[in-house]
Amino acid sequence: MPDLLSLECDERGVYTLTFQRPEVRNALNPQAFTELIDACTEVGNDAAARALVITGSGVAFSAGGDFEALQDLLEGDTAYVEAELRHANDGIVALSGLDIPTVAAINGDAFGGGAAVALSTDFRIMSDQARLGFVFARLGLSGADTGATWWLTRLVGPVRAMEIVTLGAVFGSEEARAEGLVTETATAEAFDGAVTAFSNRLAALAPAATRGNSQALSGIEGRSLAEQLDHEAVIQARAIATADFREGLAATREKRKPVFEGN
Repeated sequence: MPDLLSLECDERGVYTLTFQRPEVRNALNPQAFTELIDACTEVGNDAAARALVITGSGVAFSAGGDFEALQDLLEGDTAYVEAELRHANDGIVALSGLDIPTVAAINGDAFGGGAAVALSTDFRIMSDQARLGFVFARLGLSGADTGATWWLTRLVGPVRAMEIVTLGAVFGSEEARAEGLVTETATAEAFDGAVTAFSNRLAALAPAATRGNSQALSGIEGRSLAEQLDHEAVIQARAIATADFREGLAATREKRKPVFEGN
């Protein structure tokens, strides 16, 4: 069976993960989530990784659940359905659990589970030709799918999240930005350049600092202030011990741009 995702790393240490099913608008099936988990494991094991960009080939980011996979769920018993859903959820956990910055380059429509995958990243850049749609209700499904309710609640609050998933809201790029769902928007013509420019910014940062931000924010809801402060002290001590911090301090004193080499 051919690979449904491709993973490449460039000289900056920026990985690009691309959904490779343009003939079905990059619809997601169990194999796609298996490959997503494997790709995140590979990236997570690379100490030199600076960032991960996830995008789609062709005209869509991802149209969401593959119809054949959805038919299999319809015909399966409850145990089978729950196992498949949990497998997809493992992909969301793998992506959101990376401690390097992650970016969804929403080149085209991201619907259903595809929208949830996009929200699972730290940053989202959206083409003005794309739509972000939480259309589970159109299929008679709950929005409780691949973390959509979790991410929407964090981004827009529970009341607005309820409206979005219940009414099956679909957002254009500017609407999505106004809602706080995406970080940047760009015209289709300028989209690739905008993604490159943003990933350049991330690649230029000190890796220990960016990883520390992710580690500090991960699981913060379950910690008290005292526990968070203790956690932060450990993280910041690691950053202070790096050559990148010495470079940053020296650059500030010398009024120049720092060059962080990841050590």
